[in-house]
Amino acid sequence: MPSWITETSLRAEHGLAHGSEVHLPEGVRLTPSASQLLAERKIRVKYIGDDGRVFLPDETEAGANQKASVHPLTSANARPGNRCSVCHSQVEKKTELLTLLDSERLVPKTHPRIALRGKLDTLISQTVWVQTQFAASFEKYPVLRHALADLRSFMGNLLRSEVTGDVQSEISMGNLDDETIHRISHHPLKYLGHDHIVPELRHGANVSLLNVLRAMAREAELDACRAFQADNFELTRPDIVQGLNRLSSAIYVLMLMTLVVEST
Repeated sequence: MPSWITETSLRAEHGLAHGSEVHLPEGVRLTPSASQLLAERKIRVKYIGDDGRVFLPDETEAGANQKASVHPLTSANARPGNRCSVCHSQVEKKTELLTLLDSERLVPKTHPRIALRGKLDTLISQTVWVQTQFAASFEKYPVLRHALADLRSFMGNLLRSEVTGDVQSEISMGNLDDETIHRISHHPLKYLGHDHIVPELRHGANVSLLNVLRAMAREAELDACRAFQADNFELTRPDIVQGLNRLSSAIYVLMLMTLVVEST
């Protein structure tokens, strides 16, 4: 394993979308140009030890790790509380029905936000599986590799933001930002040279795999609407809902790009 991570290796191995996250082996260090690239794109870095523990970088020295490990999703290193969200008292023994809504409150697993997390968890697992199915084609389709890495990172950010309450940043996929993805998904013939599609057998296996992810992102968006819709039909977390909406659009754009490339 190299002791230094360069800008070249970052660009080759990671998606590097704005606001995303990269995981590097514990003990490696970043070259100045690699550090600058990550800082410019506001990309979070986490270091993974051989035993699976996750560390955050020490900002005073590129590549140096904190001594204390953190939670892989929330980056917290404090023990969570066990307070009932209804009566606000401490729960001595958590039953299998209950789970943490945030760092303090326990809720039933039937809570709408917990249902949404389940959908996001499934979406992430299926995305990783799709990445493994495409692995043999990544040399032929490097854009696909980096685009899927960007989208997988964005899904993780959505889950983290939902749990922590942090504002979710807008999606990006390669050089395509939120607005560009939205525009292309509505006018694919203008921008990609192919009109809208309803997936079918002749579109092939790769488009089919991506369409599964698109449909699952749409399901997660509906769960987010149920979880965050207020009585006045406003959303308490419009950033999460918009993120999922644009995620399905990004996957749809990737479907069309794949179809165009494979048809030429």
